[in-house]
Amino acid sequence: MRTTPALKRPRGPPDTLSVPTESKVPVDPRQSPELTELFRQELEERSDALLQAARALLIGDLDPADFEEAVRHAHTIKGNARLMGEEAIASAAAMLEQTWRALHEQRLEASTELASSLIELSERIGESPDGDNTAALARAVNRVEKAQEPEVKPSAAKPAQPDPGALGGLLSSVTTSLLEGVTRVDTGELYRLINRLVEVSLDTAVLADLSLVNLEGADPKKVLTAWRTHMQRLTKSMEELQDQAVALANVPFREAAETFPQFIRYLGRKLGKDVRFEITGEDVEMDRQIVEQLREPLRHLLVNAVDHGLEPPDARTAKGKSPTGTVSIHVQRRDDKVQISVADDGAGIKWKLVEERAAELGLVIPDDPTPLLMRPDFSTRLIKDDFSGTGEGLSVVADVIERLHGGIQIESVPDEGTTVVLTLPISLVIQNMVVVAVGDQFWGLPEASVVGTMVLNDEDIEVTDAGREIRFDGTSVPVVSLAQAVGMSAIEPEREVVVLTGRSGLVAVTVPEIIDRRRVAVKDLGPILEGATHITAAAFLGGGEVLVVIDPHYLSEFARNQPSLDGKRPSVLIVDDSAGVRQLIAATLAGAGFDVSVAAGAREAVQRLAESPTDALVVDYSMPRSSGVDLVRALRAAGVEIPIVMVSGVATPEEQKAAWEAGVDAYMDKFDLRKGVLTTTLRRLLAEHVSAD
Repeated sequence: MRTTPALKRPRGPPDTLSVPTESKVPVDPRQSPELTELFRQELEERSDALLQAARALLIGDLDPADFEEAVRHAHTIKGNARLMGEEAIASAAAMLEQTWRALHEQRLEASTELASSLIELSERIGESPDGDNTAALARAVNRVEKAQEPEVKPSAAKPAQPDPGALGGLLSSVTTSLLEGVTRVDTGELYRLINRLVEVSLDTAVLADLSLVNLEGADPKKVLTAWRTHMQRLTKSMEELQDQAVALANVPFREAAETFPQFIRYLGRKLGKDVRFEITGEDVEMDRQIVEQLREPLRHLLVNAVDHGLEPPDARTAKGKSPTGTVSIHVQRRDDKVQISVADDGAGIKWKLVEERAAELGLVIPDDPTPLLMRPDFSTRLIKDDFSGTGEGLSVVADVIERLHGGIQIESVPDEGTTVVLTLPISLVIQNMVVVAVGDQFWGLPEASVVGTMVLNDEDIEVTDAGREIRFDGTSVPVVSLAQAVGMSAIEPEREVVVLTGRSGLVAVTVPEIIDRRRVAVKDLGPILEGATHITAAAFLGGGEVLVVIDPHYLSEFARNQPSLDGKRPSVLIVDDSAGVRQLIAATLAGAGFDVSVAAGAREAVQRLAESPTDALVVDYSMPRSSGVDLVRALRAAGVEIPIVMVSGVATPEEQKAAWEAGVDAYMDKFDLRKGVLTTTLRRLLAEHVSAD
């Protein structure tokens, strides 16, 4: 990731234009009679061309160039329809584009039924602006889709099973949280994946045979060498399988940007500016989920670039510039990350105006004022119009980028323009994490947000009125201890630094050790743990270890507003036989302000209670030897009156009744639907316990 911690800030008089900071949701293009009529005319012409192509396909009278033309017509209709908010037409055009492309590339064989279905769909698209034709379009799309599929007998639906890797509901299943619905994939890629799976299965069988070799009479060194060779081959094969599987859910970036040329033309006409739009890297592929979530943030950035960044033609001419301004999007892949740069060649950010507005609002002005631009409701325009003044623009962009575990940076040069750089992972499910350790807990920092690492020396840190700071690439960056930020005791010296970017700016996070960089399958937090401000997700490292993913924005905010450590933190003992559950609940509660300890079973829990007082317990229902109910019953019989919360998998009514009769103060299953219920329940019970005393 390109590091840009220092911004070039002009100190001269402010320009006449304001900062490219914000916009509200752009004006609805459908409210423009001019644009609506243009859309209707183009739809009529292009749908007629598609209809003629489908009729020619029916009688077998198409040249190769005709297939390319059909793809182009369908693609243009799709982009125009999405710009106008006509999603039904856009979806129908997407089906036409996909089908004609498959026919052109000979991945699909033409048939009478397929040609007839294309004729019907082309006719329906041409009729669609004249009334509500959504149902008819959907039926026509379904017919085209069925014409491409072989007949298969329906199989009996299997009942949904809990995700065995979701820690009994503490993590959300990928299939329900990310990949709902149907994603069409390339058949060739799918069969290549299947073939690779067969090869991996054979490699696994060889390893199994080696494990059964009788070492008596065999050369142990040769057996070990053969084992190691096959393990390395299997590991490589699994990595390739992972890449192939992830690629099936990828789509080219152009699917997010297909409406942008028309949108830029629309903005230019509305704002009276001459704009040239350039885009490169449209073929870079990313997770479909990421591409779909990028459309609106990128539209905000384009509005900012045209409305705020570019000067009017006469002002540009007076500066010796071309009267036509340029707005560009550049996309490039770097390892497992994608960088998207949205740039304009306008006036640049006027930092003096930003600082004046911040002073009016009573905000603290940092050395690097960039974070001010991403505050909700921050705007340098006092009068709102159709495009600007609400302060929503960059705030909306930052929200989405943080949700996607990415980073955002801004570069600006006076009279040369502004560039916003978004760094994102390729996939939402499989992501690269910088793995660090604090005590026995592993934490993950999204690599897309990491701008650098360094070894820490005590003399590197400077203590100022604003707190601890460190120099990184010529800029002072606030420093925060990861242990302190997540509510843990720093029991080891912190000798390494990870520099992250967030909407509040760069932050240097000190850790005892950077363990590794690891590709992991990321899972969202389940309902009980939602609401933890410092955690965004979790992942499995193997061997039962859980990697808890930290929000870089939380760390950046924490470093700039470190809370006082005065006052006693309530202590909680977590009792669960699953190491993963213990790690995840401990991480959640520690960051929420609790002093956490853990026990793997009833016997260990009793020992810990005897060694040190505890304010509350979180106990698992099902554990080997003594169950959670047995433990609660024994503690209550011994006079232990502290609040006890029981957490269980899906328990029967009889089991729940047994828990209440044993003396729990709260009972919840791991599929509880209340957001952040564990943290809020513990705080309520502790407050009630104190007031009762």
